[in-house]
Amino acid sequence: MTVGGAFFLSAAQCAFSNQLVKAITTNLPELDPAVAISTGATQIREAFTASQVPIVVDAYMVGLKAVFAITIAAFGVATVLRLRRRTTSEN
Repeated sequence: MTVGGAFFLSAAQCAFSNQLVKAITTNLPELDPAVAISTGATQIREAFTASQVPIVVDAYMVGLKAVFAITIAAFGVATVLRLRRRTTSEN
């Protein structure tokens, strides 16, 4: 793994956690956000009540959208840097 990959992985993880906490505290204030973060995505249905599950799943989706946005940005940066490197090495 490169340093850039580690940087974007860390940024994506932070964005996911922050967006998940923000969505949980906004839509389900009685739930401790730490529980949502520590619960894996496969255990949502066991850890939360039936009325909480759709809200928690929506919060996970908000977090995933942030991860996908960072991934797309990282891909764009890597592509531009690679094309720039290729054009400078040809000269």
